[in-house]
Amino acid sequence: MVPFYEIQPSDLTVIHNYREIRFHAHLHEYIEIAYVFKEGQHIDIDGIEYEIKSGQAAVVFPDIVHYYYRNEVRPADEVLVICSPKLFNGMFPDMSSVRPKNPIITDIDETTKLAFQQIADCTSFPEKLGWSLIIMSGIMKKISLEHGKHIPVESLTQKIIQYMTINFKQDISIETLADEFSVSKYYISHIFSDRIKISFRNYLALLRTEYAASLMRTTDDSITNICGCAGFASQRTFNRAFKQIYGVTPREYKNNISELYKE
Repeated sequence: MVPFYEIQPSDLTVIHNYREIRFHAHLHEYIEIAYVFKEGQHIDIDGIEYEIKSGQAAVVFPDIVHYYYRNEVRPADEVLVICSPKLFNGMFPDMSSVRPKNPIITDIDETTKLAFQQIADCTSFPEKLGWSLIIMSGIMKKISLEHGKHIPVESLTQKIIQYMTINFKQDISIETLADEFSVSKYYISHIFSDRIKISFRNYLALLRTEYAASLMRTTDDSITNICGCAGFASQRTFNRAFKQIYGVTPREYKNNISELYKE
């Protein structure tokens, strides 16, 4: 499956989950750290499957394909810290050409464990930033780096994915992509059906809906504003796409976020 390029609504996002999550293959320009307080979480990083156990963490560098999966629905207590490298202003090595040899860290020190506990529940951005620096410092001490070849954006399929990830909030169509990459709209349609395995319309709705859901989880903005920010032309289209993907309406999702993310 071709991964999609994920855009985060903030340079620092913290997500506290109460069950093992499942999230399809993606990559982004951020550092992503998953820490498990209780139970476990399965993750695939660059084609290798791991299980993050209680007291352990996984670190994913920018532009590395990864996804979360589970073998059964089970309760868990875990936190995801997703942050932009630019927040740390050169304090750590350039992550564009290296990757961890050991993406699973099994010997987390007590200071870093405390930082994970604090960042999971604090709401102030300065506090989150401070704890994220402690977490990054603790993680970087525990990993060895190697030069690695990240997935290049060379094929037309990957270029289309990247273009849509950057421009999904705009009014784009198959004709837009055909003009952008100087190919026929029928060839673009073929790429979606044959390579990406999802229609252009549904893929665009997926990008917009997931971005809208992330805004609902991390902001207090109104559903009407979120609908427009995510690129939907109408509230009706937004409601239909959201319910098709999440099984509930945007209003139901927003009103029950705390329940949806508990065991």
